[in-house]
Amino acid sequence: MKQSVILFFVLFMFGCQKASNHTETTPKVKNAEIIEQKTVEPNREINCEEFFREVVLSSNLSAVKNDKDVFVRIESSSDEKIVLELYVKNNLSESSQNQQIVENAVAWLSFIPASEKLFDITEDPEEPLEVSFNRELLTKYDFKTLCGIQAKKSVKPVNNNLKTNCKEITGEMLSGEECIISTNSLEAVYNEIIEKSLVRDSEFLLKKLPKINTSQKINKNGIVEISYKVSKNSVIIEMFYEGGITDVELYRQDQSVKRKIVYNAD
Repeated sequence: MKQSVILFFVLFMFGCQKASNHTETTPKVKNAEIIEQKTVEPNREINCEEFFREVVLSSNLSAVKNDKDVFVRIESSSDEKIVLELYVKNNLSESSQNQQIVENAVAWLSFIPASEKLFDITEDPEEPLEVSFNRELLTKYDFKTLCGIQAKKSVKPVNNNLKTNCKEITGEMLSGEECIISTNSLEAVYNEIIEKSLVRDSEFLLKKLPKINTSQKINKNGIVEISYKVSKNSVIIEMFYEGGITDVELYRQDQSVKRKIVYNAD
């Protein structure tokens, strides 16, 4: 009888120890699986507005400092300029069930893709103030692909005997080039612009250089009007866009012609 009691006690203790070991190991494996799943993060993809929100939040703009929950909306977009509206959302309702959300604009910005610069146009669009931001975002994200911005057309080489000496023109809200062409013919330089597409949207220019001042309404591809001012030794062409002006200037200089093409953003 005494031996039976001892055997029963030993089996009972062995069973409790085995059950205790089982209950300890099971949650450890489960927790390990949970931790491993949390460390896996999917690649984050952003769109054009989200990219500019990161740009705005990294800037020194006072509106960002005053309103942390600022939203960004693209008001207009072109290859020359992107206009951004910064706004906040306010709930005017006193009831939590029936909220009345109202948007209030706090700032307006313009981004120039060519110079990759950001400007505050809230106070005066004619005199924009440059805004600094984290420029590492420009290398982190391909904003031109995100925003559907077309790469600037490269200038095609001239397949004739004319020699061209060019220099680049840059500014806060403009870009272009100035060239000296080894000919004294304004018509030849103008025809070269048409044939080689040396200026953006050259297909809307007149096929032949007019003899007198003239203008024509276009209203296509964002172009409103093209005007020509023609004299004996110069030709000035202005291509008026909804978001800027392209200037083409030709000046006869002895045995050469100075050709100047400038893209101006409003």
